[in-house]
Amino acid sequence: MSSTVEKIKDRLNIVDVVSQYIKLEKAGNNLRAKCPFHNEKTPSFFVSPLRNSYYCFGCNASGDIFSFVENFEGVDFMGALKILGEKSGIPIVFEKKTAKDERSRLYNIMEEACLFFEKNLKADLNDNIRKYLKKRGLNEETIKKWKVGYSSSSWSGLYDYLRKTFIATDIEKAGLIKKSDEKNDNYYDRFRDRIMFPISDSSGRIIAFSGRIFKEDDKNAKYINSPETPLFSKSKILYGYDKAKFALRKLNFSIIVEGQMDLLASHQDGFTNTVAVSGTALSMEQLNLLRRLSNNIVMAFDSDSAGVASSGKSAMLALSLGMDVKVARLPSGEDPSSIILKDKNIWKDAIKNSKHIVDFYLDMFFESINDKRKLHLKIQQIVIPYIAKIPNKIDQAHFISTTAARLGVSEDIIREETYKVLENKNYNTDYNIDSQNSFRKDEKEIFLLKRSSIEKKIASIINWQKSIDNPIIDIKSTINKLEIILGIENTKRLINENKNTEKFIFESEHIYANHTDLQEDLDDLLLHLERECLKESMDKILDELKLAEAEDDSDKISEALKKHKKISGKLNK
Repeated sequence: MSSTVEKIKDRLNIVDVVSQYIKLEKAGNNLRAKCPFHNEKTPSFFVSPLRNSYYCFGCNASGDIFSFVENFEGVDFMGALKILGEKSGIPIVFEKKTAKDERSRLYNIMEEACLFFEKNLKADLNDNIRKYLKKRGLNEETIKKWKVGYSSSSWSGLYDYLRKTFIATDIEKAGLIKKSDEKNDNYYDRFRDRIMFPISDSSGRIIAFSGRIFKEDDKNAKYINSPETPLFSKSKILYGYDKAKFALRKLNFSIIVEGQMDLLASHQDGFTNTVAVSGTALSMEQLNLLRRLSNNIVMAFDSDSAGVASSGKSAMLALSLGMDVKVARLPSGEDPSSIILKDKNIWKDAIKNSKHIVDFYLDMFFESINDKRKLHLKIQQIVIPYIAKIPNKIDQAHFISTTAARLGVSEDIIREETYKVLENKNYNTDYNIDSQNSFRKDEKEIFLLKRSSIEKKIASIINWQKSIDNPIIDIKSTINKLEIILGIENTKRLINENKNTEKFIFESEHIYANHTDLQEDLDDLLLHLERECLKESMDKILDELKLAEAEDDSDKISEALKKHKKISGKLNK
C-alpha cells in the first residue's frame, strides 16, 4: 500500500489536485485561496508546490493530496486512495490479502446482522417496537433510512443465523456474540430484546451497533454498544457523521446530541448537520473529525446534571483546539427528542439562540445564585477556566470584558484571574454543576509558552530550509548554535518533533521565501531563546537562594550568589 501511495504522490502534484476543487492564485513561491474547510472573507489557505502540502492559517487544516481529498470529498483514506488512483492512472495494490480478507469478512458480517435486525423489526407481529418508535416520534422513512432494527429475546437468534455463512471466531471479533464459557465454544448473542441502531464509518460502512431497551426497567442498561473491534473504535466515531458531513460543511456548524433517538429526531426535523455521542464527552479524535468540516459546534446535551457535566468536559477540549463552542439551552427535564416531539419550534429556537459556553454558564449562575459572594466564587471556579482555554487572544479579551461588565468589576481583575489559571491554578475538566473541585492544570507557565514558540519557529525554519534545494541559511552552523543553547539531544529532539509542524513551516516559507536577511533574523531568534533559557535558570537560582536563606546555610547562600552573578553577567551581555 505504501508504495502505491508514493507512486500516486510522484505522479500527482498538490497544485494539480487542489486546483481541480478550488481556484488558486499566486502568492510568492506559494499559491493561496479561500479555505474550502471553513468560511472566510480573505484567503488564508496556502499550497506549497515545493513540499507538496497545504496549510490554512484560519482553521489549521493541513496535509497532503490524500488528506485534502479525504476532507473535501468526505471520504476515508481508502476512498481518497481510490479517487487519486483513478486520477493518476496508478492501479491500487491493496493491503496484505489475509488482513483484507478478515476486514472484508467482518464488514460482511455487520451488513448481514443489520439485515437480520431489520427483518426482525418487520416481523414484529404485535408491532410493539414500531408502536414504541412511533410514540417517540419516528416515522417510517426515518426508520428505513437509518436501518433501525430489532434483536429478539432469543439467546442465540443472531448467532444461529450468521453461523450458516460465517465462522464463530469472526462473528465474535465483530462484537456480536460472546462466549458463555472460555472452556467450550458455546456462544450467545450480545444484543437481546433491544432496538438496534447500526453505527457506520465516514464512508457509510456498518462497523458497530447500539442497542436500546424499549421496556424501561432498573435492571438493564438503557444502551449497550458494540465493544472495541478491528472495525470499531468508539473514541473515533460519531453516530450519524456519514450522513451529516455534507450538511455540516454547507451550514458551517455541527449540532452534537446524546444518543441515537435524539439524533434521529433532529435529522427527521431537518437538522441534518447533527451528530451524536454515546453518553460520553467528546474525544480529541471526534473533535478533529468535526474540525475538518467546520470549526463551530453547538452542544445540545440533556438538561440534567450529567448532560451539563458532559457539555463542560467536551467544551473545555474543543476550546483548547480553537473551536467556537456554543450550548443550546434545553427546557428542564427535556432532551432533544422529547422537545421535538412536543414542539419542533422549541428545538429550532434552542439551536438558533444557542450561546457561547462562557455566556451559557454566566446566564446559568446569574439566574440560580442570589448570594453575590457565592456568585463571584462560582464564576472564578467555573467560568474563568473556560476563558483561559480560549487560544484566540482577541476572543479571550472579549469574554474577559463581558464577564467583568456582568460582575461589575474591572477587567484587570478578571484578566488577572485568567492569568492565574494559565500560570498556577489547577482545574478539573470533569466539571459537575455542584462540584467545588478546582480545575486541572494543563497549561505551562507563560514564559515557557513563550520559549516554546521561539523554539518551534527556529526548528521550523531549519526544517523548511532542509526541504529545499538551495537553502538560504547555513544549516549546520545554525544547528551548532542551537546545540550550545539547548544541548545536542534536546536540539535533535526539537528538530524531529517539529518536522511536520505545518503552521510554523508555512509561516517561515511564506514570510522568508524572498528574504535576504533570514540568517540575521534567525540569529536574533537564537539570541532570544538563549535569553529565555537564562531567565529560566535565573528563576531556579533565586529559588535555591530563598531556600538557602530559609535554612540559614551560608555555604549554599554563597554558592547561589556566585551562580546568580554568573547568569546576571550573561543576561546583561
